[in-house]
Amino acid sequence: MTSASDNVSQTLFCSGAFIIWYSIAVLVNHLPYIDTLKSQGLLMPLTCLLEFIALVAFYRGYSLRFTDIALGTLRTRQVLLFSVLLLATIGSQSWYLRPESWTLSQTGYSQLGLISFCLAVVILAPVFEEILFRGFILHAFLLWAPAQRLTCSIVTSLFFALLHTQYAHLQTLISLTVLSLLLCAARLISGGLKLPIYLHMLNNFFGVAPLLWQNVVR
Repeated sequence: MTSASDNVSQTLFCSGAFIIWYSIAVLVNHLPYIDTLKSQGLLMPLTCLLEFIALVAFYRGYSLRFTDIALGTLRTRQVLLFSVLLLATIGSQSWYLRPESWTLSQTGYSQLGLISFCLAVVILAPVFEEILFRGFILHAFLLWAPAQRLTCSIVTSLFFALLHTQYAHLQTLISLTVLSLLLCAARLISGGLKLPIYLHMLNNFFGVAPLLWQNVVR
């Protein structure tokens, strides 16, 4: 297989991953009992579960044919360095972030709905979002512009931020872009997805911890 045809094949895989993710996001809104799922706060966790199952399976299928998007390994120095950078990023957000109505709306559900939401945000979403964005989408750009790592990371990060359509404030989109740039750097430096998945989980845990503390623990 030539390099060009290999790039085309991998680009089709990457496009397929996005189509799967987007299709699930659209189709869940046509599920039976959609109003009940929404009222109980279970629609978002269910969506995440379906996307997790589909994209993990798709990634495993990709990995049987290609090795370019590896899981990599967690190295102590890299984990510590990027954890510090992430915590500094989270700390700086207190200066400019505004509360999002979508996030605040999650507190109005039952404990089951809230716990399901937090589990989806902390465990499921980081895995399939890293597979999709720092895995397939970033890789698709790098296939055709391997020397433009920064540009590919910026485009991927803007894409990542803009597709979080549940958020309304510009400050949140800026925060998501910065987070994604950090995750792209972690992906490129570590050579795999494990480090960005860990960082994404850590970031989301700090995001939902106040909700759990106020509505479940206390």
